[in-house]
Order: sequence, then structure tokens, then C-alpha cells
Amino acid sequence: MAFRTKIIKKIKNIKNINKKAIIPIAALTSCTMAIAGMTISNAAAPEEEQEFNFEQVMVTAQRYQKSDIDTPASTSVYTYEDLKSTGARNVAEALKQAAGLTYSSFGPSGASMTTMTTKIIIRGVSTGTLVLVNGTPLNLRGLYNLEDIPVENIERIEIVKGGGSVLYGSEATGGVINIITKKNLQNSVKISGGNYGQQDHSFTLQAGKLGLNYNFEKWGDLGNISKSIANGKEMNMFFPGLERNNQTLSYQFSKAVSLLYSHNSSESLYDYKFGTGYAANLIGKTRYSRVYTDEKDFVQLQYDQDHIKGSLYYNYKTMNTLGTDYYSSSGSAAGYPKKTSETSRSSTYGFDLQKDWMIHANKLLLGVTYQNEYYDPNISNTLDYQRDNYSVYGQWEQPAGKADTIILSGRETWTANAPNGRNYDNFSGQAQFLHKLNDNESIYTSVGQSFVMPTFAQMYSSNDDRRLGNPNLKPQTGLHYEAGWKRNSGNHNWRLAVFSFTIKDNISSTYNQADGTYSYKNEDMKNTGVELTCQVDGPKDWTFNWGVTYGDALTKSTDKPYWDRNFGRWQVNGGATYQHDRWKVTLTGNYLADRVMTPSTAKSYDVKPYLLTSLSVNYTLGKQQEIILTAQNVLNRKDIISHSTSEYYYTPFNFSLGYKSKF
Repeated sequence: MAFRTKIIKKIKNIKNINKKAIIPIAALTSCTMAIAGMTISNAAAPEEEQEFNFEQVMVTAQRYQKSDIDTPASTSVYTYEDLKSTGARNVAEALKQAAGLTYSSFGPSGASMTTMTTKIIIRGVSTGTLVLVNGTPLNLRGLYNLEDIPVENIERIEIVKGGGSVLYGSEATGGVINIITKKNLQNSVKISGGNYGQQDHSFTLQAGKLGLNYNFEKWGDLGNISKSIANGKEMNMFFPGLERNNQTLSYQFSKAVSLLYSHNSSESLYDYKFGTGYAANLIGKTRYSRVYTDEKDFVQLQYDQDHIKGSLYYNYKTMNTLGTDYYSSSGSAAGYPKKTSETSRSSTYGFDLQKDWMIHANKLLLGVTYQNEYYDPNISNTLDYQRDNYSVYGQWEQPAGKADTIILSGRETWTANAPNGRNYDNFSGQAQFLHKLNDNESIYTSVGQSFVMPTFAQMYSSNDDRRLGNPNLKPQTGLHYEAGWKRNSGNHNWRLAVFSFTIKDNISSTYNQADGTYSYKNEDMKNTGVELTCQVDGPKDWTFNWGVTYGDALTKSTDKPYWDRNFGRWQVNGGATYQHDRWKVTLTGNYLADRVMTPSTAKSYDVKPYLLTSLSVNYTLGKQQEIILTAQNVLNRKDIISHSTSEYYYTPFNFSLGYKSKF
């Protein structure tokens, strides 16, 4: 994805400028209004306004704004224009082109099947991505459903690679994705359609302090999207379609206090049919069908003023599975058809409050978090689980001479009131050092720890007896090393990172194809690699970006005496954008090679590389209208984008033509 350097040049001289929800939402409102009324002095002198340009990209990897060149971590920032240029409708689809990230999905546009959702995997840690919305954790049961967040709502996305548990908490063993939403929406209407029954329509409105957005997405019949083979018998999965509805409301009470509410719903259909190896009269017949529906609500109330940041939130999700079994797994029709139904729900609510001070030339950050975690594996029964999660964290940033900076961070995490007394506590620390070679070049080193608690879904069985919990799971703990180099040189922006980490007791799931159950266990994981990326402001109307990543992600479980390799070793990604007069054309690609598949009971084996490509063409009709043509999988490859015991294929070549009007 290319940064919109051309646009930035033009503005270079502009100065920066349900019932269970009632209690938490009431608490959010009252607490934030109390915070808003505080008057707290700060020793820091007012910061001077600075020009906004390509070299001064600001990131929040340290929980406060800092230029990327001064940040001792591997960071990437993607603006709305960058995301839009991929032709993607949602965040998951847009980030599949990002450097160093691996994409995994189970259908078109990130379609999901309850717990089997689209993943953005950072540095090979499949369960190590922590997703934040404006700094607030979005993960529920380890799931974050990026496919339900429309690109139209996003101002920018910041990605911090490497263990981030010290400042951001559990689940950040691979890295952190922080999604910053738009404070002011562009009044617009968009309609589009394409092959495979695609539809994508949206409406946004900004009326004073109130912002509204509605997005509708639909896909039709896609045919065969997956295949699995067991004991010489083949089972094929077909995709009849999906539908998504997303609504967002934002309100800016003042410069310091804002409210965000989003509701997302999705419905995906899957049919599982007999293939070769079964009796001739069964081949092509539906073994069983499923309809997966998700409903999600996210409420966030924020305060940000005078070096104080506070966020109060409520996050709720319901997952429902309806279906019909027409035959047994062996093909027997005796006692069939049978109806199936399962509904689970989970939620979190809590707060995160931080303050930073300037003490002479040093900077101190202190913060505290609380989160209540709830999980009900099946609402038809009374079995549910809750626990309280607490943490305190701090960071000390100290100059060591004119060119050097030392940053020390720490976090203490503990739980209370967990079922069966299974509480955890952990202290994680991190030390970082940055040396400025000059104003536009720096090198850094970092060593830090990470920590992840088992989720309720991993610890306790579901009532359908398919997900077998393991209450004896241990928390994951990791040790992460990284060294990097950053340079902004003329029209080239270079970023290099070398990393190595080990994770003890990494939690993984195993699928037993014989009885269709999932179980969880601890295993060890390690990875060593290097990442090199470059953003290029090319000649005349061109911008480019490219990246090369090498990693060797390995796992070793207690029942295997060897290290098993996961994912691909080599990744090459890049993009080119041409913008002239009314035309803007972007082509992107992401190539993942030296890949393996990892079945549950055997060693990994090779699988062909994937090459994900996209094309976006925008033509502006005056200032208020544009025509948009997008195409995904331009080379029409049948790539495998997710695998365990089944192969899930990338959506065939597809296109969409749309019209957008601003008012």
C-alpha cells in the first residue's frame, strides 16, 4: 500500500490541526463526565505546531504521539487513502496487502463461521494479534472480526509489530493493530455491484457533532470454496452467500469527550457435500448445511485532554449457528434429517485511564485498566463464566545525551473472581534504546516480555460437545528481541527490523476429524526473522512501496518430539499508484512462499505459495462525484488462504463497479 505522498505534498504547508449494556453504558457516561470536569495542571510546555508531511508521520506505539523516526519499534501507518486504494471494503481485506502480515480467511470478503474468523497474523503468531479501536481492546474470546469494520469509517490504522503486552495488555504477542476512526465523516452516498452477486452500498452523514454511517454488503453463490480429505474420502464446502449490515454513530460532546457506537450483523451460508470416495449415489449431495449469524455491539466513551486519556467501553457479541444434518458422516440416512441450533454470547466492559508528565527532559506515563470478561457457551443453558482483569502499567522515557533515548516500561496484570479459583498474575517488562544518527535517521534495540491468559472458550467446553475445553491451560509468556533502522532519505523511506522471540505455553487448537471436535493445548513457539520495507515517492505522478520479510515460525507441542514449521518463510509485497488529473490507479500484491500446511496429527507438508492481488481505479467527476472500479485476485489464482485439516480457497477473480456522490 502506498502512502498518499502526492496529497500530503499539496497540504504540506497547512498546520496540524440490550439490558446488560445499560449498567456499563451508564457507568461510562457518568465516569467520563467526571473526568471531563477535572482541572489538572501539567508541567509540560505547550507543543509548537508542526508541519504535517511524509517525514513526520506520528504513531502511538508508546501510548502518546511520537514521530515514527523517534519510535523504537517496528511501526506502520496506513491512512484512509492507503486502505481505499487496495479496493477493499473492510479492514481485514485491506490489511491482507500489508508488509509482514499473513492473511487467513474462510470465504469471500473475510466471511466467518462463528469462531473460525478472518485472521491477520503478525510474525507467525496465529493467536497473537491484539486489535484496538481508538486504543480500546476489541478482542472477544481471541476474536476481533476485522471483516465487519468498513474502510469508509477509518481515519488511519497503526500497526506495531512485536510483543506489545507491556503497554497494551494480553493477546499482543505478535503485535497490535490500532484502528483510529474518523471524527468527522464526509457526507456521501455510495452504490456498487459486481459479479458473484456482489453489492456494496453505504451512506454517511455528518450533522454538526453527530456522525452517522450505514454500510450494506452482500455476496451471492460462490460455488466450491473448500475441500478436505480423510481416509480417502473427500468432503467439499460450497458457499451460497453472505450479507452484512454495519451501523456507526459518533458524537463529539467537546474537543475532549467523544462517543462511538457501532452495531454489526452478518450472516454466512455454507453447504458441505459428499465428494469422491463415497458411494456414487451420495456424491454431490448435501451432507449438512449451516447458517452462521453474528451480532456485535461496541460502545466507547473517550476523554483526551491535558495529557490525560480515558476510555470506557462495552463490547458484546452473539454467535448463532442454525443448520440441518441430512446424513451421518459415513453417509447413512437412518434417523435423518436433524435440525441443529447453538447460540453463544460473550462480552467485556471496562476502562483504561492514563496520564503522562514531563519531568524536566524526562517523560513519565502511568495507567490503570479494568475489564470484566463474560462468556456463555450456549444461552439455552445456565452455564456461564466471568472474571475480573486488572492491570497497572508505567513507562519512563529519559534522554541519554543529545542523540540517545532510553525507555523502560512495566505492567502488572492479575485476575480475580475467576471460575474454580483459576486466577493468574504476571509482571512483564520492556527496555528500549534509540540512537538518532541525524534528524532523519535512527537505530534502535528492544527487549521485552509478553503475556496471554487463556480464554474461557479455551478452558471450558461448549455445550455442543464440539469444542473441548482444557481448564489446565497455562498462560502464554514470551520473550522478544528486536533491532531496527529507520531512514527518511529524499523520496525514499526505509525501515529495517531484525527480530527473534520465544513463546512458552503458546495456546493452540487441534481438530479431530474422526469426531469433529476441537481441543486446546499448550505448546512452545519461536521465530527469527528480518523485515525490510521502503516507501518511494516516484517520478512525476507515481508512488511505490515494497517489502521483503523472512521468518521461520516453529512450534513444538508436548506430544511431538520435533519442531513443526508454520506459515511461509518468505513474503514479498508491493504496490504502485499512478495519479494524474482525474485518474488514480493502484495495483497491489502480496506473495507468500515456502509455505506449509499443518494437520493436527502429522508433520507439516509443503503447499504452493499464495499471491493476493488487487486493482483499484478511481475516476473523479468534478469535486463531488467519482466512479470506482475494483478487482480482487486479478490473476484468478486458486490459492489456499487458510488450512488445518481443510483447504479454503481465495475468492476467484471478482470485480465491482461503483458510484460515489459527496454532498
